[in-house]
Amino acid sequence: MNIVRLEAPPLTLCAAPPLAGCDNRSVPQTAIISQTGFTDVASVTLTIGSVAPEFSSQDLNGDWVKLSKLRGTKVLMIFYRGHWRPFCVGHLQDIQTVLPELENLGYQVLAISPDDATGMQKMTDRMDRPYPFLSDKALEVTGLYGIRHDDEIPHPAMILLDQQGIVPWFYIGEDYKQRPSSAQMQ
Repeated sequence: MNIVRLEAPPLTLCAAPPLAGCDNRSVPQTAIISQTGFTDVASVTLTIGSVAPEFSSQDLNGDWVKLSKLRGTKVLMIFYRGHWRPFCVGHLQDIQTVLPELENLGYQVLAISPDDATGMQKMTDRMDRPYPFLSDKALEVTGLYGIRHDDEIPHPAMILLDQQGIVPWFYIGEDYKQRPSSAQMQ
């Protein structure tokens, strides 16, 4: 398994004033170094070495993004609950701090949520360096990956894909306040 190591300045989670009360916790280090991926969600069937399930989803502009069209590019998929969740906003802002390093390593970040275009626009407006936000209003993509929390939201998840669309690492957690930090992704 390839471990992604990035260099970034010290991080301040939830630094934006509206998020001052959010306190995302880093995940246990064992979740980061696990050779089998990490999940504490019973419905997850994703495995290391498997090909990521194919999907198409619309971005903020209404354009369709098809996962297989990204073959040849490494992908980091981040499933989040929505623009209205301070923990999700804080996590995406944290990951944004290592976006230049991810891009230098050839990664395309995709942020996937049940947000509609208005919600995706609100999230994009909060980012200094926006990346593609994809709408999964009906939670079809979330269902493909076995990370549906309930009828409205996914479990927080980060899934890496290599250039062939194979999963070398993932984190899917039950606790919405705990997510891999940018420092851990380094």
